[in-house]
Amino acid sequence: MELDSAYLSFRPLLLSIAYRMLGSVSDAEDLVQDVFLIARKWDTNKEGDHVRNLKAYLCKIVTNRCLDFLKSARKKREVYIGPWLPEPLVQHYTIESGQDPLQTIMLEDTISYAFLILLDRLTPVERAVFILREAFDYDYRDIADMIGKTELGCRKIFSRLKRKIQAEPDTPRTDEAQSVELVHRFLHAASTGNMHALVATLTEDIAVYTDGGGKVHAAIRAIRTMPRVAAMVQGLSSKMDGQTRIRTARINGAVGLIVSSSDDRFNAVISFQIRANRIHNIYILRNPDKLRHLNL
Repeated sequence: MELDSAYLSFRPLLLSIAYRMLGSVSDAEDLVQDVFLIARKWDTNKEGDHVRNLKAYLCKIVTNRCLDFLKSARKKREVYIGPWLPEPLVQHYTIESGQDPLQTIMLEDTISYAFLILLDRLTPVERAVFILREAFDYDYRDIADMIGKTELGCRKIFSRLKRKIQAEPDTPRTDEAQSVELVHRFLHAASTGNMHALVATLTEDIAVYTDGGGKVHAAIRAIRTMPRVAAMVQGLSSKMDGQTRIRTARINGAVGLIVSSSDDRFNAVISFQIRANRIHNIYILRNPDKLRHLNL
């Protein structure tokens, strides 16, 4: 297969692997582009005649590049101001399907935002094994070859992680119509100052995580309990003026909100984790560096 054809065929897959590994749309795009530049250099020098499976070869390069990236990013995470949240995949409900592979990921990659955050707790190698096996159903032998581990070692890593993740509280997928209705009730209660109605949309152990990255105003610790979360939401709502626009969007396969203002003061992407038709976690991404790939 020629490289140009491989680029068109495999780029969505490689972007999906890189995004799940890195939790960043922009970094995933840059990394995949860099891999193809390397592959083109290899192709130009005619050094790759021995490569029988170009797809597997490119997946291996992308996976190892992601591992290197995550290892180098650990020190940056240690000094990151406040919670670190991944970049969202945003699909507006009115979006028209295009030819861009990134849009393909938006339309087809259903990994939830909350699960992406869960993956971020894993080590880079654990994350690679789990993603390649669980999301893409790669054989353990292929995974071992990609990350330089033994097949038995990969089996043990996946088995351990499967038990660990299954021990997490179950979050069944909520009916989309119910989720949209819940988010609309949440919005209406916040905008009208109806504290009773607002609290009725939240679980007892509600938590809000806000990522400003030290670039904009944001809470540096999670906000918990119904009264505190409700007060925070109403406080934010009261600060928004007529120039602020709030609209629904599909964020990592679930209903969420896009907040934008003419002066960029309130720009944010808000994701929800819903349990038993109530909001269990709210993730507010405000770091402008992580919103750069979106047209807010």
